[in-house]
Amino acid sequence: MRIKKRKLGLAFPEELKKVDNSSGLFSGKKIKDQSWEDNLLPNYQADNLVTTLSPWRILVVLCLFLIVFFGLFLRLFHLQVAMGSMNRELADTNRIQIRIIHAPRGVIYDRNGKVLAENDPGFRLDSKFITRDQALAMEAKNDPKFNDLEIDTIRSYPEGPLAAHILGYVGEISADELKESQYAGYKIGDRIGRAGIEQMYEDVLRGQDGAEIVEIDAQGHKLRTIREVDPIPGQDVYLSLDIDMQKEAYNSLQKAITDNKVCCGALVAENPQTGEILSLVSLPSFDGNAFTDPKRNDEVTSYFNNANSPLLDRVIGGTYPPGSTFKIATALAGLASGKVTATTQFEDTGVVHIGKESFANWYFNDYGKTEGNVDIIKALQRSNDIYFYQVGQTVGEAAIAQAAKKLGMGKKLGIDLPGEEPGVIPTDIWKQQNIGTIWYPGDTLHMSIGQGYVLVTPLQILAETSYIANNGSLVQPHLVTHIDDPTTGQSKLFSPVTISKNDFTPQEISLVQQGLSLVPKQGGTAWPFFTFSVPTAGKTGTAEYANKDNKTHAWYTSYAPENNPDIALTVLVEGGGEGSNVAAPVAKDIYTWYFNKDKTNIKSLDNGVVATASAKLLGE
Repeated sequence: MRIKKRKLGLAFPEELKKVDNSSGLFSGKKIKDQSWEDNLLPNYQADNLVTTLSPWRILVVLCLFLIVFFGLFLRLFHLQVAMGSMNRELADTNRIQIRIIHAPRGVIYDRNGKVLAENDPGFRLDSKFITRDQALAMEAKNDPKFNDLEIDTIRSYPEGPLAAHILGYVGEISADELKESQYAGYKIGDRIGRAGIEQMYEDVLRGQDGAEIVEIDAQGHKLRTIREVDPIPGQDVYLSLDIDMQKEAYNSLQKAITDNKVCCGALVAENPQTGEILSLVSLPSFDGNAFTDPKRNDEVTSYFNNANSPLLDRVIGGTYPPGSTFKIATALAGLASGKVTATTQFEDTGVVHIGKESFANWYFNDYGKTEGNVDIIKALQRSNDIYFYQVGQTVGEAAIAQAAKKLGMGKKLGIDLPGEEPGVIPTDIWKQQNIGTIWYPGDTLHMSIGQGYVLVTPLQILAETSYIANNGSLVQPHLVTHIDDPTTGQSKLFSPVTISKNDFTPQEISLVQQGLSLVPKQGGTAWPFFTFSVPTAGKTGTAEYANKDNKTHAWYTSYAPENNPDIALTVLVEGGGEGSNVAAPVAKDIYTWYFNKDKTNIKSLDNGVVATASAKLLGE
């Protein structure tokens, strides 16, 4: 059996040299035929005492050391030099925070300085508004998120639904909107104007956000403020609107809608000389405060799902057949053509026949009566359909369309509100392009009394009326009168802009004015005004539209006083019936308020004579 020799470590020979050799014990001599190695260390191999480390091993070890240290060096260089700036920024981020201080939106006022839109204190958490109770609960529980709570402002509308379509509302900006160039500089969580003045004047109402740079501890508690940049508040906007008149108009129109069991209506009033909107009501309405109150999300959802579209501004965005209010345009078209004059008369035959089609006068349909020979003044006073049918046949649809466009129909008027619609003033070309058939003679007759394909907004009927009231000059309707910058103290004023003038002669305008001035007097169609003490002028309208119940829209458009008027007013009640019975009383309510000097004690302006039932029968 072969015994395996053991090997010692490399350092063993050096240790042997330190031992005293005088005894000869380690001299290497044989002791009893054995060397000292075998005596002390059985199976020892002497050749191992002189063994040395391989150069390749040394090289490998050195390379490993170099690689490790070089890797560490590279990592340190990357962290401290290449990534030093970013790492320092990350470190600072952990202890330094930039907290946005949102700028308060500008305040919106009415013409008398009454607040219509303002800012209430509010709380934001992670870009979302929370209630005051939620904020207090977080503080009481020492919730760490309380440190991220931001004191902000919440948009508030003191008058609620009264002026909602004028003011609009604010809502959180969407991710898609943040990509648009017009919203450069906005951040997620910012609120923007969604309708009305809030949207139209977003750039001046918004202001400029500030910021607070704070140092925090590991728990997120604020240690100190390093720097603070104050926000710049939005600019204040002043409107021509009279909120007290708005309340009167809102309540009167709402009563008419309720009494007649219909859903909707619109009303708009302006100063025809300046274009300043005094009142604008669209019903049903909504409450802009619901859009900033988390508790009212269900209410907001109902606005969007409501079949009656409460978010639609019917004054500028609703389009309707104008009925007899359009006869103002037809009258001017006839006069401008030269084919109709002050002395031109057409006989009221009760019915006009074209081929197999029959076109009757409303008075003949309701009472079976005719009115003999009718001139332009009487035609307007009595709203005689036969007269305007004859004018339409005489001048044609192109002349009527041209006159209507000069009066502001068939195009946007440029009011400073979003969502305005141009309406439709049809022609032969329009019908071929949109309906696919040619223009028929019956289309002209329908058009001449504001039916057929004609569609207008209440604002456009107001423009037509204001044009007559202002002696042939149409001023662009507008709401904002001036904008004040609270930071600089500067103010921007808005001057009236004339968009149409002198398209008809003073004589032509005068004839129409004479006809309209007789409408609210005995023998006219606006019977509620027969006893009204303030002289006014106007035009009733009863417009047919497609519906299963054969309902009609009720219109009344007017101005006052009759001479040198400073207010023009248009009222529409959707499906309300006859304009004289439904819309005219609303106008009368507003004029009663408007012309009473003591607004706290409104008195009737009737002359003490009650309109008789027979007078009501004269209405359209």
